[in-house]
Amino acid sequence: MSRLPLFKILALSMVVSSCGGSEDSAVSSTEHASPNDTAITKSATQTTQPSAMQPAKGTIGSRIGPDIAGLYLGMTPEEVNAVMKAYDASIRIQDTSRYFEYNALGKRYKTDSFLVATHGQMPGGSVGLSVGYSYPPSEPRVVSITRGHRQTTEPLTQADYAKALIDKYGQPVADINNGRTDSRAERTLKWKLAETGDTSCVLGASIGNSVLDRFVKEGRKMATVDVTPDYAAQCAGLFEYTLRGEPVTNASGTIFDVWAQAKSEFEAQAWVQQQVAEKSKTGTEAPKL
Repeated sequence: MSRLPLFKILALSMVVSSCGGSEDSAVSSTEHASPNDTAITKSATQTTQPSAMQPAKGTIGSRIGPDIAGLYLGMTPEEVNAVMKAYDASIRIQDTSRYFEYNALGKRYKTDSFLVATHGQMPGGSVGLSVGYSYPPSEPRVVSITRGHRQTTEPLTQADYAKALIDKYGQPVADINNGRTDSRAERTLKWKLAETGDTSCVLGASIGNSVLDRFVKEGRKMATVDVTPDYAAQCAGLFEYTLRGEPVTNASGTIFDVWAQAKSEFEAQAWVQQQVAEKSKTGTEAPKL
């Protein structure tokens, strides 16, 4: 297998464990990535921009900004599990864990496993909730939240669904409608995510996965070597809902702090590279010849 640049260290082994709703055994799948010996260790300072709207709720402990189904950016995994269970007692919760794998002096190592995502699924799949966490060496905190809602029984019209969103979050900064009035009707409402920049860097959230290899600029994918901490610090967060169908049979919401995720990946690269350096130290004792 070819060696991948350190930007790709987040293509990791994955272990999924479940709790609540069923007694299913754990499911696991494995992907391996071996970073090279070059890491970006440049530090970055987050820059913030004034918000175009007030969040639905302010900072409460580790809860930051607006919420989706009671899930906030900045939450701990324990808080996430409690909120999901409070949302519906029958929800099935799964945690996804991964580890970094790297080489030093021709020997392969891997870090301890760490939590990258929590997924909650309602019976029948009517509602799915997911959060992604920041990566080590820092403690995991929610950096992305998604909600999927499928409703085929007495669904709401787009107007009524949008009204419920506006009542909760306030007037959007963008309201895009494709003009159709049938099953292919689509409407996207977007809000400004407070404390984030103004540069559009990604098209959507991919829960628990790397964001550095998904950056786009002027509609084109960026090379990962061009994604610097200074550039990522200017990224706008995603805060949007897309309604599909008239009436709405599928709705998906996203809150994603792109910079928080990117920052944790830059820090993870430096952390892994430090372990490579520690295991690559040269000795001083002369060989017995």
